Amino acid sequence: MKFLTGSWNLKLKEAAAIVNLQGGLRNILQIFVAHCIDACLGYRWMLILSSLLYSAGLFLLAFSVPLYSLNDETCRPLKLASLEGSILNTKEVAYYCFKKLKHTPFWEGLALLIVGAAAQVIPLDSLSFNQTRVLKPPQDSEPTRVKFGCFRFPVHIGGLRQLKQTVIRLICYGFLILGTIISFYGFISSEEKWLKRFLTSAIAIFIGLLWFLCGFPFYGPPKLQSSLICTMLRTVIVAWRKRHLNYQENNHNLHRGDDDDPIQLPTGHLELLNKAALKESAADDSLPSGEHKWRVCTVKEVEETKLLLDMIPMSATFIVYGMVKSLGNTFFVEQAGSMRGDIPIVVLLLIKGISQKAVIFGNKTIFERRIKRIKKHYSDAVKIGLGMLASVICCAVASLVESKRLKALREEGLSDDPEAEAPITAAWLFLQFIFLGAMEGLAGKGILDFFGHYAPDSRRYGPVFASTLKGFGAVINIGFIAILDYYSELRYKTSWLGDSVNQSRLDSIYRAYTILALLNCFIYAYVAWSYSYDNIIGRLEEEEITFLEVKEETTTEDQQLMSLELQGTSMP
Repeated sequence: MKFLTGSWNLKLKEAAAIVNLQGGLRNILQIFVAHCIDACLGYRWMLILSSLLYSAGLFLLAFSVPLYSLNDETCRPLKLASLEGSILNTKEVAYYCFKKLKHTPFWEGLALLIVGAAAQVIPLDSLSFNQTRVLKPPQDSEPTRVKFGCFRFPVHIGGLRQLKQTVIRLICYGFLILGTIISFYGFISSEEKWLKRFLTSAIAIFIGLLWFLCGFPFYGPPKLQSSLICTMLRTVIVAWRKRHLNYQENNHNLHRGDDDDPIQLPTGHLELLNKAALKESAADDSLPSGEHKWRVCTVKEVEETKLLLDMIPMSATFIVYGMVKSLGNTFFVEQAGSMRGDIPIVVLLLIKGISQKAVIFGNKTIFERRIKRIKKHYSDAVKIGLGMLASVICCAVASLVESKRLKALREEGLSDDPEAEAPITAAWLFLQFIFLGAMEGLAGKGILDFFGHYAPDSRRYGPVFASTLKGFGAVINIGFIAILDYYSELRYKTSWLGDSVNQSRLDSIYRAYTILALLNCFIYAYVAWSYSYDNIIGRLEEEEITFLEVKEETTTEDQQLMSLELQGTSMP
């Protein structure tokens, strides 16, 4: 936002639309990235490809900085006035700068950045922290020989877990903290130096890629598998092709997979999908795998598809969470830049992160254990509900703070100055960023746990579904802002969204978001109350899932010895 409104002097509406589009598409594309990882590339090749795209996108963004592409600060009103020979208003400046932006590599860099960011989140998470999760060892475990990389040594399984926690995870967290500190310092020390920011980030990602490639020969081949998205589409298509069959008369002739219960029948709801598991002839079992998948599905695949479709009403209520979350990346940032106090935006984002972690910890230690004593799934529903209430409070507080900021500008006679700073400190924004972090800690974590408990193959696709819904919220936010803009011009003859934050009525926009978030709370409460938590095929009481293959081997010596071979994999 600051790059677009500060360096390029774009209108607030245009800058917010670009940022929301970038964040929304990045999250939405993750579901396609997950499919490509499963069916084509695997985690490691996807990480290499995403790093190249991400680094190239940042390089192109660096070359779109006005000081580089225009060789002067030509997107400043005073500069444009001297160039044009007359005083230009804010709209003329924004129009001129937007035209100039089209002739820079900004849009190409933004496209590469969106794809690179979408493709990098999943493999980074799976190849770092998730790789260190191990199964809980049996209580009567004996010492065993463990192969880790090129080394083999005897160790207790419990000792292996301790080794994992104290070494591997510490290394991961160490690099994460180091990167955060460097980024925090870099953004403060190079404020308004966007060319330096983009180039430094691009070089850092490229160096990280080279470091990753040094160990590539030791990683092993990727393990590809079927995609859940492809399975769902295939089930719907096969069921539609067999819609002429009578399920009740042929339910004894069902196709089952190797891990299906031989006596289990499909559930009664969404009965049309049950026809996808009907075998039209005995030859369906002998078809090649490629043809077989598009002629008949297993009972398990049918039930997984039903489960995904059943989750749509509940998932629709999560979109408003993504809309409110996108405010923190757009309008909240502009508020911070138009208030005194010299508080960098990274400090406010740090406060939001601390609030998010504190709320997650407090909810886990105080409320979640008590709720789980009743039923585990209620914990997710309560967390999401509390998070949605926090979104209402966040928008209400933001509206009050913005009203105070606009009042301070009017008292100083600076309302028409697009670059004026309100004579109040940016510390007033602390409270709304705290509630924004609380919303992400409760609703964000609750949505992630909801998909983790109830979505099929949730170990891989739960986080992807949660990110996709946040992306939809950010994209829909563009349309909602346009509706508010049209409504304000129609009723009040003036737009709530001006060319700059000082010429806008963000307080009225925040009140509209407060009403929307409150209405969504009631809709969520109704949907969550009527949602069937029993019609699931997930395993709620399952222990923590491993992201390492644990393989047992037997020897032909006098005694059978157990050995665990730890192999880094791309999938659980």
